[in-house]
Amino acid sequence: ASSAGPVDFKMKSRVFVPYGNGDGYAFGMGAVEKSAYDDLQKYTYSVSEQGYVNVVDWSDSSKPTVQKSLAINLEGFKLTDVNICPGKKLLFVAHGAKDTVSNGRVRIYSSVQRGTTVKATTFLREIETGPLPDMISPNNDCTMLAAACEAEGAVINGELIDPEGSVTLVRKFDTDTPEVMHVKFGSRLGTDEELIAKGVHLPLPLKAMVYWDEYSSIADKLNFTKARASYSPAMNLEPEYLGWSYDSSKVYVNLQESNAIVTVTVPSGAWASQSDFTLRIDALGLKDWSSAGPTQGIDLIKDNTCALKHFPGFSTLRQADTLQVVNIDNVDYILAACEGDDKEYGDYVEKFKFSKLVKADGNATQKGMTVSTEVQAHATSQKDLGADPSRRVTVGSATIDYSNPAAPKIKAIVGFGGRGIAIFKDAGDKLELTWDSNSELEMKVCEYFPWAHNSIQDEEFAPVNGSLYNSSDDGLKQVLRDMNDPAKDGCADAGDGKPGACPLNMTIDSRSPTDGPAPESMAAGVACGRLLLVTATEKSGVAFVYDITTVTKPKLLFVKHLTPISKNKSAGVAYATRELGDIDTEGVIFVDVAHSPSGRAGVFFGGTWSGTMSFWEFECPQAAQPVASSSTSNIVCKTSLVMLAGMLFLA
Repeated sequence: ASSAGPVDFKMKSRVFVPYGNGDGYAFGMGAVEKSAYDDLQKYTYSVSEQGYVNVVDWSDSSKPTVQKSLAINLEGFKLTDVNICPGKKLLFVAHGAKDTVSNGRVRIYSSVQRGTTVKATTFLREIETGPLPDMISPNNDCTMLAAACEAEGAVINGELIDPEGSVTLVRKFDTDTPEVMHVKFGSRLGTDEELIAKGVHLPLPLKAMVYWDEYSSIADKLNFTKARASYSPAMNLEPEYLGWSYDSSKVYVNLQESNAIVTVTVPSGAWASQSDFTLRIDALGLKDWSSAGPTQGIDLIKDNTCALKHFPGFSTLRQADTLQVVNIDNVDYILAACEGDDKEYGDYVEKFKFSKLVKADGNATQKGMTVSTEVQAHATSQKDLGADPSRRVTVGSATIDYSNPAAPKIKAIVGFGGRGIAIFKDAGDKLELTWDSNSELEMKVCEYFPWAHNSIQDEEFAPVNGSLYNSSDDGLKQVLRDMNDPAKDGCADAGDGKPGACPLNMTIDSRSPTDGPAPESMAAGVACGRLLLVTATEKSGVAFVYDITTVTKPKLLFVKHLTPISKNKSAGVAYATRELGDIDTEGVIFVDVAHSPSGRAGVFFGGTWSGTMSFWEFECPQAAQPVASSSTSNIVCKTSLVMLAGMLFLA
């Protein structure tokens, strides 16, 4: 295979996926929440937020087709993820409980098999997990399964119920007697104070809970009594995503809201007790957007232009969403898409407009709080540089010292999301930052697609009287009416000459005060003899391809827009004409030559709100274009040893 790397990256095909039981097509219904690909049978499986699993046939990669008769009906369940072990003919579907705080399940099915007649899925067994298994993943040889149990808290009957985050590990899942261990964090990773000292962000530590519940101006609207009585630090530690080490001895568990990764060591012997599993937590650090930091600046100004500046005293939590683990020269590297996220519990919202936290005169807006002199000086400097007063900051432990719950002190100005991607090296006793994209994502979107700079299209851009509108409660219906009303948040021309929700080019800078480009998903693999990383932004639809063969010096190769029609057409209008591309790509799947449906390395993009799946291919230099029959067991990759997803790549 060629080692020159790809010369282009192009879409080959796209399919619209139903949100219902093999039917029902509409924007905003969450038809493609997550997806999995069976490279042996050439099918993808997509879980819908409406409780169905839909199957697409990719045997003709230029004309993928929805297989209505193969859909799985799980109506009533909150489906969160899907994964597959093609060689074992097993399909895994994860779902949470209806209340989100009770234990979830992983349902195991036989996968669809081709033959004279196609064999549909058959339910085999169910495995109980911790609360809300948000992501599931088998290890490289499909002998173990891990579930990241997010355990989101919820206000139920007026009281906050917040379970602890955990990881569920399963062996022998292909038998009637699977072996299950729920690895619970509890206080094993440290007290609140110890975690904060390590740099771990706690969105609502115990003393913060006391402040908001007893002393704040919204205290009479909150009831944290039960949560405070049962509190443990693990209530803040919510697993979002995970990845296995190449040798399956470790699971790297991403805690997005806490800006940290937990490394769980998985013993090969007996799983007798919690103590058999050692835990380590590493904070991902703050990203410094001042001139003293390594970045080229950040856009915090909502003025419909690209205006990257350095802002003194402004930093953000990296807060990775998706992780991908690759192994180079026998060292594991964790690739992280640093999106950003926050917590909400009824009237408690962690994400604050800065002006609602600190007044223009430098004093605290919130009852009983004070502001450090350093923050006051930084606030003045940021204001002088034009920072939007509505820029979002956390009121968790990274910003506020709650040591005295009756009189918290604002100690820093910290926002959400790293606005880029980062690579961490497992150094054995800790994770080390190897590389960060700094400001490159924002800069390149400004260069290639200025109309998509920190722009937004999501489910709230769905049309009035459409499927989402008609199935929603009064609150969301009002939001949709506002988003389609030119007198409020809509546009006079939705792209069809009629008023409605705005196209992307009318929402420029909307996300600048919040989380910017917000890269949400990523995948890595080998194409044209190079190790590549692919990531995509959540709300603006831009994909980036990096060559990370030299992992300490990644090189940006391509910047592509996944839905160029959205420049001038709203999501609903473009969906109706089947011109819409992928919006909110929760799932990105990388396939190398040997596993691709087309015989060329490529990437599947699944758009949650657009209800689409697209397949993009890499074009290698003409003289060395790989074909389906070429070997991928040995690929020239400089002089490195690269192990990824169970395959070995040698120099």
